[in-house]
Amino acid sequence: MKNTTSKFKAVRIGTVIATVPLLTGAAAVPASSTLRFALPGGAAILYGNASNPQAPLPERTWQQAIFYFPNGATFSLLPRAGKSNAGGTEIEPPSESDISPSGQFVVIGRVESGAASAGPEQAESALSREYCSIIEVRTGCTTADQTGEICGAGWQAGKRAQWGTDDQSNVMLKHDRPSASRLLSSISAGQPPRSVIDDDSGADNLLRCDPPSSTNRETYGKIAAALHAAGAQNDARLIDAAFSNADGTVSTPAPAAMERERRAATILVQKATLYMAPDDVQASRAYLVQNNAVRVLKQSPAGWAYVDYVNASGKHLLRWIKANQLAIKP
Repeated sequence: MKNTTSKFKAVRIGTVIATVPLLTGAAAVPASSTLRFALPGGAAILYGNASNPQAPLPERTWQQAIFYFPNGATFSLLPRAGKSNAGGTEIEPPSESDISPSGQFVVIGRVESGAASAGPEQAESALSREYCSIIEVRTGCTTADQTGEICGAGWQAGKRAQWGTDDQSNVMLKHDRPSASRLLSSISAGQPPRSVIDDDSGADNLLRCDPPSSTNRETYGKIAAALHAAGAQNDARLIDAAFSNADGTVSTPAPAAMERERRAATILVQKATLYMAPDDVQASRAYLVQNNAVRVLKQSPAGWAYVDYVNASGKHLLRWIKANQLAIKP
């Protein structure tokens, strides 16, 4: 890994100012197991839950990664929405060289470890495998998640955004990029819906890579139906929530006409945590405060609500919240 120069800087975290060590391209939030890695355009990745918190900061590996958009919206890169934290996953330390020369993409490397057996009554042996994911910085879309030799290719000097050879770059940036039409084609060809949505890094990633619109509304509806039938309820509900309005029909999300149809609500408690998925383990760092106004887009599964919060600058933040923390207006 490339050597970096340590510095110190006063960093404001909410209302607290702390002096924390900084690295070139990576700033540590004042917590021994958290690292903020700055990306072009004001985005960032916050790494957490260090596997080896006693190691020097540039050598730490991580078990959690949260992507932050410039407007403050977030989503979990690892663990993915609806998934628990896998103790056998270690994310490699970030480096400036992970960012493409164009600033459009960033690669995240990880190692997944586990035990496998050659057959019944055979002893298990420890196995590990390296993976690499490329994230489009502007959208947060994971364009590819690969393993093997391609992960060592690297960004090519003198090229704005080329990963290894032309063929390798096409796989990582274009060919594997999730789309609703391609995913539906795979399901229609007989591939298991759970498997194909996992190959695309989940429904939340599919929606970032191929945003909902009037042109893909029907395609997404068929995907959601197939996922419901296969028991992949979390992924199906993410698609439902992205398209659903008050009468349950599929529609384009968040147009002004639909805003009036959604149930208005306010926050009841002093501080309401927002979640990436309807699951206690998917708590995000974002929260709302008492009397904040939201629109309720979906009220299932039981005990949860999917809400749309619009901040002062007009940006939409879509997150899950505990239903008992809301007062829904008639």
